Amino acid sequence: MKRIWAIILNCSLLGLPALGWAAAEKAEALGKKVDLTKLSGINYFFASWYNDNLWVYATIVTVLMGVVGFGIALVTDVFLKMAGMEVHKIEHHE
Repeated sequence: MKRIWAIILNCSLLGLPALGWAAAEKAEALGKKVDLTKLSGINYFFASWYNDNLWVYATIVTVLMGVVGFGIALVTDVFLKMAGMEVHKIEHHE
């Protein structure tokens, strides 16, 4: 019984603020745009995607973050191998 009351309390603590936010007045759409006049090169590229289509911008940034992370991992592996550490996949025995 104590466990049920804990679950009800947690659900109410999580659910009541959401209901409060849902009852609030509707917010206006964000009209935030980046000024492109002083930008050039890669900054202009990303700013124009941000202004034109946020979904494409988010996709490009997400893919780019993955590629940069992969590059950092490869460079780290090279440095660790040069330092004499073993860098390989861990075998899991279950």
